[in-house]
Amino acid sequence: MPMIFRKPQPKTVAVDLDQTLAHTLEAMIDWHNQVYNTCLTMADFDTHDYSRVWGGSHEEACLKVREFYDSPHFERIQPIHDFALETLKILKKRKFTLVIITSRQQFIAEETKKFVDKHYPGIFESIYFCNLGLSDAEQLEYVSKPKSAICQEIGVDVLIDDGLDHAIDCATSLDIEVLLYDRKNQYRWNHLNNKTSSTSNNVNNNNNNRPVSLTAMSRQLYQNYNNSYNSNSLPSNITRVSSWKQIMDYFPKPHSPLRNCHYPQDLMDDDDDDDDDTYEDGPSCEYETIEVDGMTDDEDEYRSTGSSTEAED
Repeated sequence: MPMIFRKPQPKTVAVDLDQTLAHTLEAMIDWHNQVYNTCLTMADFDTHDYSRVWGGSHEEACLKVREFYDSPHFERIQPIHDFALETLKILKKRKFTLVIITSRQQFIAEETKKFVDKHYPGIFESIYFCNLGLSDAEQLEYVSKPKSAICQEIGVDVLIDDGLDHAIDCATSLDIEVLLYDRKNQYRWNHLNNKTSSTSNNVNNNNNNRPVSLTAMSRQLYQNYNNSYNSNSLPSNITRVSSWKQIMDYFPKPHSPLRNCHYPQDLMDDDDDDDDDTYEDGPSCEYETIEVDGMTDDEDEYRSTGSSTEAED
């Protein structure tokens, strides 16, 4: 029976949504400052545990997030430009399988899909909801899953995420490549700093000098590495990136199998040219071999649109 040679399966790349593809936190901060008369900025968020920043209990933080979901601010969330769409288009063209894995809850699936269809049309094949950050009552109705479980189930090869918890979990338990997105090096919640916890719940913008903290999950996952890693280092399969352009650089341009182009050449113009690499086609024509050298179409498009996209963000 003849052997059937199958093409290698394209890699699956999972992408986080909030703060990786969408300016969700910025919209939430604007909403909170307007509704609760606070003066919060991005610099105040050194954790994904919003109760530590806003004050109050976990249940109160969940209630606030649900209020945000019902506000016009949630509907006006802007996409992260930063070459994100251009990079994803290139990966799609290169036959990568692209999916979204988000911590969001399934009861905002419709709004989430509308956002993705509007700002990233035709890019992603599926959206997986982890149902994280549930209230006590919601935990009785919905099932939560860590991103690592979903990555394992669908066979993710590369995860792009801004969450330190998810990055360490997936990198250590699954041994997959993780790109930790730290936009412009301003995402304090995914920085490590001497494993120090913050205790302040000040919401009046007086806590900018707080030590950077890990969430409970991050501390639990990272403690296994205390003896072998410096406190400011990450596992070797986590790469910190500060822009989508750096993410694009992680996926090098594939080598084209095309090496040469052959053009017909009149023998009368070059009778003395005896090139061993030429191929004769008839008594009066030979082929001149030209080496191919140039960018692929997708990189051409990426570079031509890059500067204008960066200026918009």
